[in-house]
Amino acid sequence: MARRVGTRSRRRGRRPDRPRACRRVRPMIRASTAAVVVGIGAIAAYISYRHALDVATAHGEPGATGRLVPLTVDGLVYVASMVMLDAARRRVQAPALARFALVLGIGATVAVNVLHGVAHGPVGSVIAAWPAITLVVAVELLMGMIRRGHVDPAPAPSPAAPAVASMDEQSVQEDESVTESETEAPAPDPLVATARDRFGETLATGAMPSVRALRRELRIGYPRAVRVREALAAGA
Repeated sequence: MARRVGTRSRRRGRRPDRPRACRRVRPMIRASTAAVVVGIGAIAAYISYRHALDVATAHGEPGATGRLVPLTVDGLVYVASMVMLDAARRRVQAPALARFALVLGIGATVAVNVLHGVAHGPVGSVIAAWPAITLVVAVELLMGMIRRGHVDPAPAPSPAAPAVASMDEQSVQEDESVTESETEAPAPDPLVATARDRFGETLATGAMPSVRALRRELRIGYPRAVRVREALAAGA
């Protein structure tokens, strides 16, 4: 019986720490997934851009204008996704305009790619539209990974509370602390004596030096000069 117990304990000791292993694997999974999503999205974005460029050039938008029009289509999808991501990170409802812009951008990029392949029949339209669909899905997957990765850190567990003292001991401690705070008097400001020496003639006449004179003579700030003047008035 003792041998079985010892064998079981040794086997248990050989088992890896699963939570620690999971913590090491999860960042690797997220990093590899993000790299694949970004790579596929880049390929799909390039193909979709070329399709939209051909359509824009063939329909009266040559030169720089034709090269910039496709960017407005895919850029609208990206901007709308980023606005919705920001709303999700702040735990607020996404603006209705952002949702409308996302739907509009997705519809526009799919339509442009379909137009590029419509001359080759239904199959050509599906093949031409596939990169646009892949780009939209890749962007949304990446935004979803970022959104889920933003998790508020859990509060650190509070240490075990010490044993609570009895009510009598607590009351005695509170009385002692109150007594000590009442008996302790604030230390006098050493500049009060200096002010009495330097403004002795003024104090002898019953007048009080001004705060400006105290600041200039003692080279102190306004709050301290006010306290010194109050101490002089109290001791007069």
